[in-house]
Amino acid sequence: MLHRLTGTLLFLIMSIALPVSPGTFEFAGREYGANVITHPPGYDGRGGNMIVTVGIAPSSTYAAEMVVPIQNAVDTWNNLIPTTENVVREGSNVPAHQFDFESVALHELGHCLGLGHPNLASESGLTGMDRNYTSSTKGADGQFNLASGADAVIGSGDDLRGDDVNLHWFQKSNNNPFSVAERVDQTTYSRDLVDLPPGQSFAANADRNVGRLWGIHDTEAVMQQGIISGEAQRTLTGDDVATLRLAMSGLDRLAGTTDDYTVQLEFVGLSDNADIVFSFDGSRASFAVCEIRAVQIDPLHFTISQGRIYFNANIAWFFNDVPAPTPPKYSTPSPAIFANDIAGSITLQQNDTLKITLSLNPGVYIGKLADYWLRAATPMGVFWLSDRFEFIPSDQPIRAYGGKLFVIDRFPILTIPANQLPLGTYTLTFAVDDNLDGVANGTFQASIDVTIMP
Repeated sequence: MLHRLTGTLLFLIMSIALPVSPGTFEFAGREYGANVITHPPGYDGRGGNMIVTVGIAPSSTYAAEMVVPIQNAVDTWNNLIPTTENVVREGSNVPAHQFDFESVALHELGHCLGLGHPNLASESGLTGMDRNYTSSTKGADGQFNLASGADAVIGSGDDLRGDDVNLHWFQKSNNNPFSVAERVDQTTYSRDLVDLPPGQSFAANADRNVGRLWGIHDTEAVMQQGIISGEAQRTLTGDDVATLRLAMSGLDRLAGTTDDYTVQLEFVGLSDNADIVFSFDGSRASFAVCEIRAVQIDPLHFTISQGRIYFNANIAWFFNDVPAPTPPKYSTPSPAIFANDIAGSITLQQNDTLKITLSLNPGVYIGKLADYWLRAATPMGVFWLSDRFEFIPSDQPIRAYGGKLFVIDRFPILTIPANQLPLGTYTLTFAVDDNLDGVANGTFQASIDVTIMP
């Protein structure tokens, strides 16, 4: 990272060396202080909607090929929807030997909105997996202290970092970078380690290996430095969304006050005059690079005034030409119910055995308090699964569980010989709500039909 200072106007070059393996903000660190927050173009400390224009240099190589993936990336940041399972290899349309331009463009746009790397990344001077430790500055001892803790996972909440100064804003209640608090500001997020949940020692970042500790697979923050060929990463995670929303809480870092703002990216096509301009220039980038100019509007806040994103044409790029789906996959809880490992419907004979299992991907709602319900409409009437895992006949809903949403993977709730059930069709519905109030809203649900034949 290189800085040049002229009065209050700064010039930053952030080199992105991706093919190696809330978050942080540009300019946060030893030189300007760990508490710095950087804002998108147009913010001057007053609230409102910031319109940020995005263009493609008309003379650039691949100008036409860039249009769809950049439009997709613009829409993704505008939607600001946190997702899980955003790292796609199997089923991706990216050839194994190419790098996905859209994924990298999404990352670089994040830099131009003020977001830094949640991990130490290449600017730390470290190599290999050490770059995946949570972003920090060196402490008084002048070196990074790196130990992965009891879970042996780099970037998780039990890392032992000595006197390193944390730069990553974490959710105080759970230090879970894959979820987003309902309110995002300094009351719910902090970078001060004294605000960590009991038993944790450092801020966790949204590395894909950290996600597995939470039961969340194939998920990594877009702003995490690191992408490999054949991989697509085209949607945001909770960490990406929370970090930008924290900036949007304004200078006072409190949501719901007059200095709050929103951001709307506007793609303007071929233009050198946009706030953010994409182009290919091998003399500026060995892979991809973001160059930003910013103005310091007070001791703890910078606003970007200009962004330029460059790509190297000698890299094997893949240009996605398919518009992005809306909404992204798994932005909300996804319950599933199975009979004998089959979803949808199944027919059994009386000499068969029926096994019912449940799964739940809570998406970015993980940790949110909610009600769980399991309803069985049977030839004998309606039954509900109770919190003692017993089916109780009732015309009124009975809650199976009330508490935090968590990952469930084929959890067994019933195994019974089919000959113990009357003939006919049984419809079972597994549902979770988006709140904990004892009322059966069934906000997110899945059903299965089981028919017992002679």
